[in-house]
Amino acid sequence: MSPRSRFERTLRMNKWYLVGIAGLICLCIGACVQPLLDAVLNATVDPESRFGPQYAKPAYAPEAFVNWESPHVAPLALTPDGSKLLAVNTADNRLEVFDATGETPSLVASIPVGLDPVSVRARSNTEAWVANHVSDSISIVDLDAGVVVRTLYPGDEPTDVAFAGERAFVVCSQLNRVMVYALNDRNSQPREIEILGEDPRMAFASADGKTVFVSIFESGNDTTVIPAPVVSDPSGPYGGENPPPIYRDGTLVAIDPSLPPPPKLSLIVRRDPASGLWLDENGADWSGFVTWDFHDHDLAAIDANTLDVRYASGLMTLDMAIAPGPGGKPAIIGTEAINDIRHEPTVKAHFVESRLALIDPASLVPATVADLNAHLAGQIAAGVRTIPAAERARSLADPRGVVFSTDGTVGYVTGMGSNNLARIRADGSRIDEIDVGQGPTGLVLNEARQRLYVLNKFDATISTVDTATFRELGRTAFFDPTPDAIKAGRPFLYDARRTSGLGVTACGACHIDGRMDQIAWDLGNPGGQMKAFNQECEVLVGALATECADFHPMKGPMTTQTLQGIVGLEPLHWRGDREDLSAFNPAFVGLLGGERELSGEEMAAFQAFCETLRFPPNPNRNPDNSLKESVFGGNAARGQELFLNEPIDSPQAIADRNPNDPLAVVFKSLGGLFSCNRCHNLPNGTDRRVTSAASLGTEQGTKVPQLRNMFEKTGMRKDGTPGTRGFGFTHNGEFSSVDEFLHRPNFDFGAGAAGDQKRTDVIAFVMSLSTDTHAGVGFQATLDAENQTRADLQERIDLMLRVADAGDVGLVVKGRYGGEIRGFAYLGSGFFQSDRAGQSVAADVLRSPAGQDVLTWTVVSLGSQTRIGIDRDGDGTLDGDEQ
Repeated sequence: MSPRSRFERTLRMNKWYLVGIAGLICLCIGACVQPLLDAVLNATVDPESRFGPQYAKPAYAPEAFVNWESPHVAPLALTPDGSKLLAVNTADNRLEVFDATGETPSLVASIPVGLDPVSVRARSNTEAWVANHVSDSISIVDLDAGVVVRTLYPGDEPTDVAFAGERAFVVCSQLNRVMVYALNDRNSQPREIEILGEDPRMAFASADGKTVFVSIFESGNDTTVIPAPVVSDPSGPYGGENPPPIYRDGTLVAIDPSLPPPPKLSLIVRRDPASGLWLDENGADWSGFVTWDFHDHDLAAIDANTLDVRYASGLMTLDMAIAPGPGGKPAIIGTEAINDIRHEPTVKAHFVESRLALIDPASLVPATVADLNAHLAGQIAAGVRTIPAAERARSLADPRGVVFSTDGTVGYVTGMGSNNLARIRADGSRIDEIDVGQGPTGLVLNEARQRLYVLNKFDATISTVDTATFRELGRTAFFDPTPDAIKAGRPFLYDARRTSGLGVTACGACHIDGRMDQIAWDLGNPGGQMKAFNQECEVLVGALATECADFHPMKGPMTTQTLQGIVGLEPLHWRGDREDLSAFNPAFVGLLGGERELSGEEMAAFQAFCETLRFPPNPNRNPDNSLKESVFGGNAARGQELFLNEPIDSPQAIADRNPNDPLAVVFKSLGGLFSCNRCHNLPNGTDRRVTSAASLGTEQGTKVPQLRNMFEKTGMRKDGTPGTRGFGFTHNGEFSSVDEFLHRPNFDFGAGAAGDQKRTDVIAFVMSLSTDTHAGVGFQATLDAENQTRADLQERIDLMLRVADAGDVGLVVKGRYGGEIRGFAYLGSGFFQSDRAGQSVAADVLRSPAGQDVLTWTVVSLGSQTRIGIDRDGDGTLDGDEQ
């Protein structure tokens, strides 16, 4: 601890002693009353020590390129006649159209759509639907005219579209909904289908059009966590002790006897598919202690007529992609996490498997579940965790695309984390593999021409593969505005060949697309050593506080944290035991099984990439970035005031945890001590300090975590209704909701309905925290001569202009203007700069298109409007002048 830190802590402690002395005097003379104690508290402790630093609204710095790292879902499509190949250009917010009649594709059009397109589906030879992940929209594209002619607003984070009969089924991942549009009446409101699963993602319609199959990305794997107090129950399988560390060969691992006893820890259990019992890795039965339930739905089968839904379960943890398989069976590829096996030495290099599942469409029972890397079985069984590079090249990592031949005899799977394409048989067994470009995701098959097309996301190319010879014929590049820092550092997240021992796992195996896998892992090390505590300890109460303990190598289950926004919020990890990103470098060898750690230059590139990762807009805020009056049952604006200024940290709980301290009786008489903002400093939600175990009332200290993605972690339930996740909130995921967490004795919102409402309002605010991205970014409207008089569309335009004039976002207009394809970037004060030097156009003109003109307005991140609107390549010569 630095001299300054000691001084500040001593000062805090002295203030608390003044409070205590005053309180004891009051007690002795019989005049101790709440108002007097509160007055003493307020007089002796400065407001920032109780309520945290003052909060100003988020400021959005200009950025020419924003990296949301949106995942590809169905990024390639062929028109029905096979003449056009369609590819989403996620980085450039465009649909690229290629002539597919030659040996390799040739670019014929580049059509602006919404922000971060992730899927394209061809409805006909002339019409395509594009799902825009950040814009929360569907762009309907006229391929002949080369322009968006209509924009639909299905809901938050659409990912894919499937057509069945006269209906379009649009998957909305964040909403866990499928929105069904009538194609013969696109002005009608869509019907909603609830999907009982987290993050439905990819869809296709059966050949007869009667069923729409939807894969559920964050399916989970029937694992959950037993909290530490429950594991310590004497009636448990181990008599209240943590189960002994054990390797997969059954060898018990001795913890160094010179170490302090490990903390009491929670435990991951998995539901046995045969018996339904909740078992730990040793086979001990915890069923009597799991009082909640949740779905493990991997696939939703929607009746295209009645819209009834059935489910398939038990396939894998993350369902990456789905396609028609042999005999019409839905084929799903993805990864299975082995997170019920504990400890880093045991799971080294083998904690995630790449899988293929084939589902009987009638019964929805798995017909096949196959390991796509069966060639590794011998090495894994023998305990080998690092193999030569030539052998690693055969491995398929992070599978993202699948397609089968019509007769079902041959399938193809892309490995985004291994930069290769595998050819497989109908049962999933491997035939062979070839290398393609960097980060291959989607693929489509043109059997008539013996061509397979693969989109390589990371190097913005399309590989053309001859299916007769299984040879890559060439790579066709398209424009990519991605900055070099992203390209240079991205492989250290995804590339399993480069960073792991078996060529299957990488950091991205758990930090999916820079985010989370939504499960917990116990990566403690029974053979490890203590690490001296070297961070700032948040002692909270000075006189009653206990210092933070050193870090024990046995740390118990901890949920995967997002990589978004972590740079600048160090220390890292749940315990704050990693000083910065470079402190994770040993994991490339110790956990991934790689041959070496990253060099200093490589780690710097990885950190520079992570620094670019941004949170997308928070869907719980209004498009003008204001707080909603009702979200999650609470008033977010009122919740913000409470979060900042309402003392809710319970002194009763502090006193109860320190019953022998002479000041405990005084603290029982005090009102609330600290507001949420005291530790969870806004706007990120963390003061970057570690709170001691004694202050938390937990088994070990925890770094105050950021709160900017709390709304992504909902789904676990303990109210008798099955949830959609096995893990929830806090470091080990044991709390099903923020509400359950805030009902801990640590917090005091007051009794009765008034206290419940305060808690609900705070939750509403936490779920609405503004992120790196203004909530209006992505907002769209498409106007033509026919619909320009619609009040709802003009109101959207009014809102766009208003938020752009406020100076926190940019605004662009793209489409057909004066019979030409044009672009415009907002200058302010009601005028746009066109894509031709010296020409500006009034907003009123662009909101009133005439004739065949059609214009799409889009709110973009501040600083990106020039690149997206009028100067695509950023060379200073505007797009219209380069034509």
